[in-house]
Amino acid sequence: MTVVLKDSLDRPLRNLRLSVTDRCNLRCSYCMPEPEYVWLPREDILHFEEIETLVDVFTTLGVDKVRLTGGEPLLRRNLPDLIQRLAARPAIRDLAMTTNGVLLAANAQAIRDAGLHRLTVSLDTLRPQLSRSHTLRRAQSRPRGHRRRRAALLRSQDRHRCHSRRQRR
Repeated sequence: MTVVLKDSLDRPLRNLRLSVTDRCNLRCSYCMPEPEYVWLPREDILHFEEIETLVDVFTTLGVDKVRLTGGEPLLRRNLPDLIQRLAARPAIRDLAMTTNGVLLAANAQAIRDAGLHRLTVSLDTLRPQLSRSHTLRRAQSRPRGHRRRRAALLRSQDRHRCHSRRQRR
């Protein structure tokens, strides 16, 4: 007989969120409000083998969706290796990750090739003046051409708005 985890309304718990690091390249005020946030010592962060063991235990209890989170998961060294190891597990129907997107350009192909099923990019804003009000420091390791891509995206949005207005007239 298989034991299935259930919530207080007797619904099966199918989702597992795993933080692969506490580190982040942004310091969003709602996430890290302390000015002198203290990172966990590296030896206290779960090793990949420990993460795999946890996933295996939870899948035997009915979990079939795993989401990798952080901090910023793309800061975790060798993350594609972990993704590949988790994606190989037949009990996992959905392997997803949430990122702030700052390091995505440099890592997108590797995590896709490793077997990531879905990706959520969590953005507060595309406007730098608003972004600065949410973060205590600017993003580190911005990919080359970031400003040009952001400017092109904003121009594209403005053109779309203008085109939409013309169609409504």
